[in-house]
Amino acid sequence: MDGFGEICTSYRLFALLLVVSLIVAVSLLYESIVPETTYYIVSITIAYIILMRLFVEAGARTVYKLRVYREYSRPVVEGKPLTVKLSVYNPSIIPILYIEISDHYPSLFHLVKGFSKAVGFLPPKGSIEIRYVVEPRIGKHLFKGVEVVVKDILGLFSYKAFIPNSNCVIRVHPKPYPLPASVMRKWVSTSLGVTKSRLRGIGVEFLMLREYSYGDDYRFIDWKAYARLRRLYVKVFEREASLNMVILVDASPAMHYGVIGRTMLEETVRVVSGLVNHIVYRGDWVGLAIRANKSYMIPPGRGPLQYYRVLEALSSIEWVNEYPEYTIADLLKKSLLLQPKRTKTLFLVFMSLDPTSYKEKALDREVSELTSIANKLVSLNHSVLIVSPLPELYELEYLSGVEAGIYLASILKSFEATREYARKLRASGVNVIQVGPSSLLPRLIGFIERYRSVIT
Repeated sequence: MDGFGEICTSYRLFALLLVVSLIVAVSLLYESIVPETTYYIVSITIAYIILMRLFVEAGARTVYKLRVYREYSRPVVEGKPLTVKLSVYNPSIIPILYIEISDHYPSLFHLVKGFSKAVGFLPPKGSIEIRYVVEPRIGKHLFKGVEVVVKDILGLFSYKAFIPNSNCVIRVHPKPYPLPASVMRKWVSTSLGVTKSRLRGIGVEFLMLREYSYGDDYRFIDWKAYARLRRLYVKVFEREASLNMVILVDASPAMHYGVIGRTMLEETVRVVSGLVNHIVYRGDWVGLAIRANKSYMIPPGRGPLQYYRVLEALSSIEWVNEYPEYTIADLLKKSLLLQPKRTKTLFLVFMSLDPTSYKEKALDREVSELTSIANKLVSLNHSVLIVSPLPELYELEYLSGVEAGIYLASILKSFEATREYARKLRASGVNVIQVGPSSLLPRLIGFIERYRSVIT
């Protein structure tokens, strides 16, 4: 079977041969001539073994002709159970008497209902269906494929293989954190609706009149005011100040800390998707950069389409345990090249400052390079804010009482080390906020709205 692997024999075959051998031996022990019945038993056994071997071999060759159809509803969103329907179709005229089918769903998914395996008879031109429900996680995941085991009825021979082209990539979108009502009332809305920052200059809304100064554009002279007051006045207009923001997310293993479903990376992705939804609603510009083994860069844009681009990029994050070869500072430099000239940009960098999450001395290098590029960006009239989730608070959410006290005592050293790196960045002139899972989005919205009010 060149190119098809090997058919394995089980202990049952050896047990069957041993039983037949014992029957023959006992027959020879009591009679000098082997009885006719023993001949029949031996002949039938050998014929069955040969026939089953041929059936398994035919089934093994049929495996590579099977077709897999996997169905599930799209888009896939975290927190919403995902129903997977798998159908294995046999297009050949050769039946498979006994087949075990196993769908290898992503290892980070949690099976909540049904089974991802099935056993049965696969007829020619027929199919076997599996239906099960899993709980997905944010990011890009892989259905590794459908594994089948072909056996005979007694399990004497078996053949194991994956059906070709049965693997499948799935992207799970984050569920954005909603903007709290209190934050909405405080920062976003008024009795007249959504507020906007204003800049004086050439615009469409009249602001005021001021006395004419040498060099003012004569097109804006208010001649009606001159007729009344006999002095020259010019019209001053205002325009809305659009915010330009770039969000950088570190998706390296340093952000994998925490309970499954509430890791720093997952919480960050939910906050970022909610934040981008808010920014797009405000009519501002936003871009995204993700630090992973494969970097993702989305140039600045606005509107609903930009929001869906961001969601698609966030759902493409892969959960791998390898650190990227480039630093966050390198990603900042690349992001700067995508910004329009003479535009003031706010860079939000989501990263961990926990030294235990990095390789030895890796965080020192990150902080050193980040300080250098952040100061350079500030000199170019940009702003940089480092957002550092506190990993210890993510674990603390699930503890209470004595357990919480013991845990706090055990992590005090690492907690202080994390705060020390934040102090180093602040001492170098870089803005840093350290927050837990509950207060992250409200604090960010507050910072952004205060930043909006001072845009000049």
